[in-house]
Amino acid sequence: MRWWLADVKFVNVLAVVTLLGGTAWTLPPLIRQRFRAPLRLHLCLSLLLLGTGNVLSQLWDTALLDGLLFTGATKLAYNLAFFAGLCLMVGFLRERPLQRRTLWTRPEVVMCLSCFTAMVVVTALMPPRLRDHTFTLPYLDDWRVRAFYDIGGVYLVLGYAACGVLAAWHARRGRLMRQVSLSIVSVGLLALSLSCILRILWVNCRPCRGYGHHFTYTNVFLLGQVATIAVCAGLSIPCFASAAQFLRERAVHRSRFRELAELWQRLVAFYPELVLDQPRGRRWLPPLDYTSAVYRRYVECRDGLTRLSPYLHLASEEEAESHGAAGENAGPELVRLVDRALRLRGEADRAGTAAPATPAFVAPGAGHDADYESDLAGLMSLSRGLRELRSAPGAGACRGAGPSGA
Repeated sequence: MRWWLADVKFVNVLAVVTLLGGTAWTLPPLIRQRFRAPLRLHLCLSLLLLGTGNVLSQLWDTALLDGLLFTGATKLAYNLAFFAGLCLMVGFLRERPLQRRTLWTRPEVVMCLSCFTAMVVVTALMPPRLRDHTFTLPYLDDWRVRAFYDIGGVYLVLGYAACGVLAAWHARRGRLMRQVSLSIVSVGLLALSLSCILRILWVNCRPCRGYGHHFTYTNVFLLGQVATIAVCAGLSIPCFASAAQFLRERAVHRSRFRELAELWQRLVAFYPELVLDQPRGRRWLPPLDYTSAVYRRYVECRDGLTRLSPYLHLASEEEAESHGAAGENAGPELVRLVDRALRLRGEADRAGTAAPATPAFVAPGAGHDADYESDLAGLMSLSRGLRELRSAPGAGACRGAGPSGA
């Protein structure tokens, strides 16, 4: 029996982690939208309330709010959390967010408030010794306890069933990932609705509660836990898919960031002012947001090449034959041109004759009209070529291109 209770506890923890994790997953885009996305706000609040209801109902053995308020307050609190969470989920799945002007006419809201009000009235009719009731005798012999569970059970049956049907309807319209996710969620929600029906039968049918009967509350509870696992699994699929996509995109941008390192380091060695608004102590730490870091490094490389333009002009005069190719691509001619310009800049720096930057510069990508991706690809190719040229045998002159041998 102990191992079974441990498994139940694990499932409860899994449900709470999934629901609250889903809340955390939906919160950042909601903050970026300044909480002006009603459907996303409904989803976030629904997951938060359902997770909170699970915390209050399953993860603590003591009634947290009873000592502060009154006996039975904890039961009312987590039932209210479940009811409000399901009400918001129905509005989300119907793609009809709750609005102030239509709030009191929506059937899910009316049903939610009616059932919760009835549960409060029934709790008030109970003597204090019955308000801390469970699904056991002698509590179930009292009609008020049975009414409390029947009222809550009816709302949960309707709420879970409505969410399950709506999730199945949305699954038919989505892509493969969405179909799989919502189909699993739909099956789990319908199973939860069935478990609530069996729970109502357990509460009201005395023969079902007899010892030795095949139908026990353990069976009902186990069905609810398996259904909860299915719902959690379905809700987790989009999160895991988004995490995998995020990791793939992060790997791509990290690779781009590192590809630009050679060009960026050699330019920053001459022009440290390129790196703006960043403390020197954190300048060499790896970034957290590689997408923004790549764009920042791209802009800094562009700015650095603009500042290097006088030496590019001198280098192009030295290699007049490669001057025409400089605006075409980031091939060997352009790599040697930029490398030569960097060495000229290093020589001028050591001689104290460094010239100021001019605004003219010939783009290493597909020209000034190139979009960001193609221009970035040109800079990465240029940086790669500089790294290969520096590491090539007999490239000693290249290693001395900067004041610090960058």
